[in-house]
Amino acid sequence: MGGSYTMAFQDKTNELPSTIEAEQELRRINERWVAAVIGGDTATLDQLMADDCIFTYVLEGDDKTQFIRDIEAGDLKVDDLKRDNVEVRIYGSTGVLIALDTADWKYKGHYIKGHYRSMHVYSERDGIWQIVAIQSSPISMK
Repeated sequence: MGGSYTMAFQDKTNELPSTIEAEQELRRINERWVAAVIGGDTATLDQLMADDCIFTYVLEGDDKTQFIRDIEAGDLKVDDLKRDNVEVRIYGSTGVLIALDTADWKYKGHYIKGHYRSMHVYSERDGIWQIVAIQSSPISMK
């Protein structure tokens, strides 16, 4: 009986570093994604997002291909994006990043400025973490 308790305890401690490493990796990916969106770096965005990535945000939703096309065409331009209160949770091979965004951006002729609650969902596939879904909803700051 004592042996199984020790084994269970050891298993739990072995899980902790991998969770911490995964959280750190998602934070790094997040920082790269924010910089790439502001800089219009579609090559980096292509690398960070899974091919089946979907977006839901103000005005409409897109898939990865359309999102990148909009940036390349100049239809989507993020002038400023500040991301605060970043929280990351890991659920096995799925990760969720939640943040409070303050953004100035233009989308197909519409200038938009505001505060958003954003959620990025990540999936680890073949040892690589990628963004598979993004939801960004406007919120009021009181």
